[in-house]
Amino acid sequence: HPSRVEKMVFVRYTPPPSSVEDSADYDAWLERINYLCDDLHWLLQLPHDKFWCQVIFDESLHKALDSFLKYCPRYYDSVIDLPEAGQHSQQELCRLVYLTYLRMATHKESKEHFITPEVFGDIIYENFLFDIPKILDICSLFGKGNGPLLTKMISNIFTQQPKYTDDLRETVSTMLH
Repeated sequence: HPSRVEKMVFVRYTPPPSSVEDSADYDAWLERINYLCDDLHWLLQLPHDKFWCQVIFDESLHKALDSFLKYCPRYYDSVIDLPEAGQHSQQELCRLVYLTYLRMATHKESKEHFITPEVFGDIIYENFLFDIPKILDICSLFGKGNGPLLTKMISNIFTQQPKYTDDLRETVSTMLH
């Protein structure tokens, strides 16, 4: 329920600066990344019910995750050499975003904490927690080195909500024509 949502403002992700010569740009970027890491740590520590309330109703979280999927450099992108602190923060943010999407794709955390598969499928679809472009971005960002777990995650999304299969067919059809 929306009344259970904590008042948070998740900052949007921005890509690393094109140069670290301007230390103000780099410092501002690093601070933003660290804020986002702190907020995602907080989110992932929430109990099952509060996590889902936050995920469903917090628009700033949706925008933060979407900005990450859109702007995070892919493994094949050429990126400037970040100082060690920046590399560490960027890697930690990637890990936390991946864990967030992994938890969002899991309807049963334990015997006591679960959402029925049917309700789960409706929640993720009707609230646009996943869509085909997001799923493709998730695969692009996290596929290298995470194949088996990512496959299980994507499979669960498609199994619990068959509408994604139709959406994928439409997307592929659009891309081919």
